[in-house]
Amino acid sequence: MKLHRNSLLTAAAIVLVLYVVSLIVGLPTWAPVVMAIVLLVLLAVVWKQPEVPKAAVQVAQAVPAPVVLPDPVFTGPPTRTVVDVRLPSASADFQFSFSAIVQWSTVLSGSRHADLGAVAVDALLKRARALAVGLQVTEEALNQQHLAAILGEPALDDKGQVRCWATEVRLRLPEADHKHLQHLAALHRLEQTTLIERRMEQDKRAYLKDDVFATPGSAAVWWLANHPGDVENAVGLLGTLGELSAAANDLPARRESTETVEQVKPTRAELEFTAAVDDLRAPNAAALERPAKANGTTPRAVEGPPSRNGAKPADEPRDEYREQFYSE
Repeated sequence: MKLHRNSLLTAAAIVLVLYVVSLIVGLPTWAPVVMAIVLLVLLAVVWKQPEVPKAAVQVAQAVPAPVVLPDPVFTGPPTRTVVDVRLPSASADFQFSFSAIVQWSTVLSGSRHADLGAVAVDALLKRARALAVGLQVTEEALNQQHLAAILGEPALDDKGQVRCWATEVRLRLPEADHKHLQHLAALHRLEQTTLIERRMEQDKRAYLKDDVFATPGSAAVWWLANHPGDVENAVGLLGTLGELSAAANDLPARRESTETVEQVKPTRAELEFTAAVDDLRAPNAAALERPAKANGTTPRAVEGPPSRNGAKPADEPRDEYREQFYSE
């Protein structure tokens, strides 16, 4: 049995009217209930509708096939590759070679730029240039890691159109610049070595001149300090050490050997004294000569005073020798 919606509303309205009327008239409380039940039964009988018989044959419901969903396809951001872009370094004579894969994502949905990839590449190269200008060319590996760490973080361009970052960053020196840098490093090391060797040589020469060969005595003491106990050789080397000392101090060398020492010329007073001695010796020689002739022997010459160089005076007359110096 199927009841229409309007019928149910009508029955509910009748029940409500009967209840209100019973309250007004003063009927007992059970009277409206009985009247409503009777009314509902009558309505059910009046509007009873026969059910339509269902078809005996039921259509078999098809079992739905399982739906296979395709694997999700993730599309990465657009990319653009830059290769061998020259960037300045901290040294004006060298430039870096920069390579990377630039990725970006659009920020403004209503952007009208025809090539957002060019905007992203330009913004990333500006960042790379600002970083590379302060890097030293001798720290190639550290520079690449530093640049990759900073450029890998997304950043907006100047107008805020795209957000770009870089992957697979490569920063290196060209081969020619790398060889030139190695050559400069070798020359710098050679210069430092030469300066150190020169300073050591200067210190050694100053030590020998100002300390060792300052005087012949300091030279002899230095030789004895290096050859302790060898006094005899030290005595024999006094002349050589003295010459070395004089040469080190730019003084004329003095050789005191018998071959090179010139004989000192006698003064006039010495010549007069020698002549007086000869005059005194002449009578003694004549007195000795007369007894010698009588006895048939040869008289012996009287020895005079030794000369200044230790030689005995000659027996020959020295008139010519005196006249030579008197005439000067």
